[in-house]
Amino acid sequence: MKKNNFFIILTILVFSLISCASADKVQNQEQSETQTEPEPQPVELKKKRSLAEDIIVRDIYTKEEYPLSKITMHGTVFIELSASWCKACPEMKTTTTKLLSYFEGKVSFVRLYQLSDIQEDKEYRDVIPEMAIVSSPKELALEKTDAMPRVVVLSNSGSEVVADITGVYPILYYYGLLSEL
Repeated sequence: MKKNNFFIILTILVFSLISCASADKVQNQEQSETQTEPEPQPVELKKKRSLAEDIIVRDIYTKEEYPLSKITMHGTVFIELSASWCKACPEMKTTTTKLLSYFEGKVSFVRLYQLSDIQEDKEYRDVIPEMAIVSSPKELALEKTDAMPRVVVLSNSGSEVVADITGVYPILYYYGLLSEL
């Protein structure tokens, strides 16, 4: 009987030692895993570039080149493309000036000319910024516009085209378009 008790006690001790060693091994493994795992890094969300940043213009007076976003406030952008040979462009200039009086401070207005057709329009010079278009995203191709006048309206964030209109329409058409934005 004493032998049986001895073996029982010995077996219990061996199992105790084995389970203690296993517990230490698991604990050490957990500590090493937590030490080797890098801490999660915050995810950096890249701000999507706006189209106004991708449209490069040249000031027709100072000859300085910069992105259109430099002169357009954060908001809707109304771009009027004009040309000296365009018979309907003077009417569009008048329409744009009237729209400016309704939406000043809410919408940024700019008149763009092709590099080969820059005009200095003293009548509107102080009213609406006049720039030459140097380059634009391929999908807009503002610098290659053949049909005039052309109006391009960029969304509030400047990231998408809300309207791309060729020709002259009644002022109420543009007013309604800008009012919805």
